[in-house]
Amino acid sequence: MDKINQINIFNKSNIPQTTGGISFSDDTVQQKSFKDVVVDMMSELNEVTNKPQKLALDAMQGKADIHDVMSAIAQSELTVQAATTVTGKILQTYEKIMQIQI
Repeated sequence: MDKINQINIFNKSNIPQTTGGISFSDDTVQQKSFKDVVVDMMSELNEVTNKPQKLALDAMQGKADIHDVMSAIAQSELTVQAATTVTGKILQTYEKIMQIQI
């Protein structure tokens, strides 16, 4: 059960705090630009997708359990699906913005 609790695809620090379209600043919350959020998410995606390969190599050497490998593969698949969905939504939003008449 600890493995499930360690899944941290969308942690609170990656999500900008906004209300009604107006962002607010808090001393405990560090504001990040959209670029920084995307870069952080991509680096986390890279780490999550590389983890199954490392665990598979460890399992072949007897250093890791096959259940951990399967769990890492499932987490990697879910992370890639979420990233694909978010990328699609960003592209749809960009296309809608480009269609706006000024």
